[in-house]
Amino acid sequence: MGTVRHALGGRWPATGAALLGILLVVPSVASPTWEMSVADREHGSLLSRQWEWSWGRVRLTGLEGVELSDQWNPVGLAVLLVVLAAAVVGVAAWALRFSPWGQAVALVAVGLLAGRVLTTVSARLGRSLNEVDRGAAGLTVQTDMTSAGSLESAAAVVLVVALVLLVAATVLDPGRTRPGPGATPVPSATPATDPAPAGTRSGVAGLRPVGEHLTASPVSFDETRAGAAHSTDGTPTPGPPGRTGERS
Repeated sequence: MGTVRHALGGRWPATGAALLGILLVVPSVASPTWEMSVADREHGSLLSRQWEWSWGRVRLTGLEGVELSDQWNPVGLAVLLVVLAAAVVGVAAWALRFSPWGQAVALVAVGLLAGRVLTTVSARLGRSLNEVDRGAAGLTVQTDMTSAGSLESAAAVVLVVALVLLVAATVLDPGRTRPGPGATPVPSATPATDPAPAGTRSGVAGLRPVGEHLTASPVSFDETRAGAAHSTDGTPTPGPPGRTGERS
């Protein structure tokens, strides 16, 4: 369980998947993703061809490759380029920890790119499923997805996986609870220690403190102090030995 959590919580798997999805989308910027041709069934001559880009450009040619129209969609191209650039910047900032907002930027940018690619891919796939041979009077209409379209379709799947990994890495990131470079580490809790020396502790297994017998008042052998010493009940304290028979 810990290995799976660490793998999903890592930044590099999600970063690699996101960058791969972005690279798979790049060819659709310059190359068409859809192609349609109209040919004469009897003579085998190509009457017209039409190319479509996922961001809205449509190019049409006639007999012998004569260009009939080339309509661009600058707004669609600008949106695609902005979303691609935002995804690259967001993923880089999140992977390299450039900013604390890197996670949010990466999630939003990759989510927008994935949504945009899923929209165009689903429309193209639905069109290919409903496309039929509309040839009439000896004409053949053929539609096909180009190589850039196939790469964009694969990018949709990769970007969805990358988005899932980004969310998992954000939730399960092992380093998101670690203090930053400038944070002050919190000291770990340690059991309280007794400031008193070991030798002065009392009440340990019923033993008396070490050196307690040395704290009593010293015995004095001075005759003057010894003779003047009395007990608390008024009885004079006996003097030193050998002076009991001396008269006053």
